Amino acid sequence: MSLEIQQSDLGAQKLIKLIGRLDTETSPDFELAAYDAQNGGAKEFIVDLSEVTYVSSAGLRVLLALAKKLEGKGSMKLTGLKGVVKEVFEKSGFARLFQIFADVSAASGGQAVATAVSAPPRVKSASELLGGSAPTMPRPVAQAQAPQGFFAKLLALIGLGKK
Repeated sequence: MSLEIQQSDLGAQKLIKLIGRLDTETSPDFELAAYDAQNGGAKEFIVDLSEVTYVSSAGLRVLLALAKKLEGKGSMKLTGLKGVVKEVFEKSGFARLFQIFADVSAASGGQAVATAVSAPPRVKSASELLGGSAPTMPRPVAQAQAPQGFFAKLLALIGLGKK
C-alpha cells in the first residue's frame, strides 16, 4: 500500500493531508515531509488523517516524534480521526496526547474535540503488575505538574506523573 502526502498553507499553519496507510513502509515518507516543512519554517501543523485507513505503531511513533520536536516551538493538531484509526488512538491512549479536532476547519479555528481523560484499563493493570496501586480517581492530564507539555501528558498517561 502507499501513502499520498498533500501539503498546503492555511495562513501560518501547514496542512499535511495523508491519504492511505500510515505504517512501517510509509511513515518515513511522512516523517521526511513533516521535517522538511519544519526546516522550511513551519511551526504550526495540522495533520489531516480523514483519509488514512490504517495507522501502525510506526505511524504513531512519527506523530509523537514530530510533536516532541515542536514542543515549546510550535504545535501539531490532528483532524479527521475515524474508524479503525480513531479506535487505535483511543484504545492506545494516544488520543489524550494530541489536540484532536473533528476537521480541518475546526482545527484552524481552534475548536477541539473532547476526549476522555480516564486511565485505560491496561495502565491500571501495568501499575498493579509493577507493584504500584492503580489510581482510584483519574485526573485530567492538564492538572499534571512538572515536567510540562508533551512529556507530562505521556507520563500521566502511563501512570508515572506526579499525584
